[in-house]
Amino acid sequence: MQHLRLLAAAALAASLSSQSPFTVGNLVVVTVNTGAIASAVTLDEYTTTGTLVQSIPLPTLPSGTQHGLTIRGNAASEGYLNVSADGRYLVLGGYEAPVGTPGATLEAAAAATFPRVIARVDLQGNIDTSTALLDAYDGGTGTAGNFRSVASVDGSSFWTAGTGVSPSAGVRHVPNLGDSTSTFLNGSSPTNCRVVGIYDSLLYTTSASTVYLGVCSVGSGLPTTPGQQISLLPGFPTSGGTSASSTYDFFWADPNTVYVADDNVPASTVGGISKWTFNGTTWSRAYRLTVQPTPTSNWGARGLTGHTRNGVTTLWATMVTGSGTSTVLCSVTDTGPNSVVTPLLTSPAGTAFRGVRHLAKPSSILRFAASCGGSADIKIQGNAEIGTDVRTTITNPVGLPAIVYGLSGANLQISPGCSCFFGTSLDVLVFGATATLSLPNAPSLVGLAIFSQGADLLAPGGCSSPLAITVTDFFAILVQ
Repeated sequence: MQHLRLLAAAALAASLSSQSPFTVGNLVVVTVNTGAIASAVTLDEYTTTGTLVQSIPLPTLPSGTQHGLTIRGNAASEGYLNVSADGRYLVLGGYEAPVGTPGATLEAAAAATFPRVIARVDLQGNIDTSTALLDAYDGGTGTAGNFRSVASVDGSSFWTAGTGVSPSAGVRHVPNLGDSTSTFLNGSSPTNCRVVGIYDSLLYTTSASTVYLGVCSVGSGLPTTPGQQISLLPGFPTSGGTSASSTYDFFWADPNTVYVADDNVPASTVGGISKWTFNGTTWSRAYRLTVQPTPTSNWGARGLTGHTRNGVTTLWATMVTGSGTSTVLCSVTDTGPNSVVTPLLTSPAGTAFRGVRHLAKPSSILRFAASCGGSADIKIQGNAEIGTDVRTTITNPVGLPAIVYGLSGANLQISPGCSCFFGTSLDVLVFGATATLSLPNAPSLVGLAIFSQGADLLAPGGCSSPLAITVTDFFAILVQ
């Protein structure tokens, strides 16, 4: 029945411009028909306990500026889902190829034959497939072209990952919605990349290629130009091939904790969800979480998402059982190495789950221009939801960095005759380049505005009296 539902949804998709809104707090799962052909794709919304809410089909046929999108049904490396950093869009990649196109034909062809399509779906269910790349993830003799994943800050530009004939492979940047060309970012290996993602205004990708067996940083910040260094996070394995690490999706709980999905089955010691922690120098695997039907077998994981509330992380993963093509949506609350992974539902016969994302509230943090002099800038991580952390970082300070918090907006002149201003009242001053604001899980705080701004003391270029100081833009953090 699920197979028929996907086919029927594909037939309707071309005529549907919007669907019912998604519900914040639910999960969205990419579902495809299995088989070695191009499949229709649905975004299936589930509650966090696995109850189906709705299915939104992606268009399979072009219409005006919109392109059709399919994914190879037997390609476990394709169909990974991301939420934009501002929380307002779901993004994923596929091919403009008719349903039923042989998978071997699809991955052997150039993007000019089967364009690589980016789907952007907002929380109201509106679908945009106007971005179709003609220069990305080409197939060729002896090299498969696979388009695997997409990331975005705000749905207006994109970063992508996959593999193909060089230089069409690797990590790429798409400057605008609706573009047909992209920029090859790699200045180094790996060019066989899997899932791309953004955390704390930094770009990452995963790989299971040569010595890049895990999560890798891509350049610095959110790069848009060629020649970017791709670096495996220190501590992840550099030998042993995919049996040592077959990394797909990942979820950052905080700057020093990342959970990683590994699809090794059935008797692997790494397959499942691994928790990696950072000690300031290197990353190490703390433990793994998986389903073990027997002492000598385990389930692997591919799609992975989560949320951290009040310091506790809950994860959801699409897992593989090791028998056939069956996939299972699972959940686990991390309370330690003995945490129990709970299967929620199995993909119906003839279908498979690929990517999965939890829908947090879109960010309610606004940035306001106030920077004055110097090289220091400011960035923020979080969405200001109660029970979560909001982390503010000053980048590129040259003096003594400090972060100012206030409970009211202000326009405070730093000193008489100086053109630099604080955009917040000076209620709390935290010295250092990073400060974390932990919001209590208290509904009474909803609607409270907290302001933050960076200052670089003893830094030239701003005010010089009574001491040298520059300031950054400031944020209004509206608790939700």
